[in-house]
Amino acid sequence: KADRAVATHSCAYIKEKRPDLIGIFFDEPDHLGHQIGHDTEAYYQKLEELDGYIAEIVNAVKEAGMWDDTIFILTADHGGINKGHGGKTMQEMETAFIISGKNIKKGLRFDDVSMMQYDVASTIARIFHLEQPQVWIGRPMEIVFK
Repeated sequence: KADRAVATHSCAYIKEKRPDLIGIFFDEPDHLGHQIGHDTEAYYQKLEELDGYIAEIVNAVKEAGMWDDTIFILTADHGGINKGHGGKTMQEMETAFIISGKNIKKGLRFDDVSMMQYDVASTIARIFHLEQPQVWIGRPMEIVFK
């Protein structure tokens, strides 16, 4: 029940502290993918459960009066195949990257642009107008911004 607790505590924190940046990490899909398998009915049921938790977090942002200034990024640390990951198949390497909010284009799909996981940090740095360290290999996903 760790993900339920993550959602509950995250919502309370958002309402109380109104943070400029918060990372919320749901761990149970990773464990489920390794125990039962990715691309299984149980795995997708877990993602549907998380969808409800994300809705609670969105509502907490609205209740905190932060909606107009918030950008949401939803992603994963890796894909999976069977009960593993780390290989070179697209099922293992490709992850969702969903971004929505202030100054973000709506309804954009960028299937023809390559996006890697290390581009997430670069995109967050861009949002906060921070200079990216020279050693970073990621690049901000400029295509998503208005």
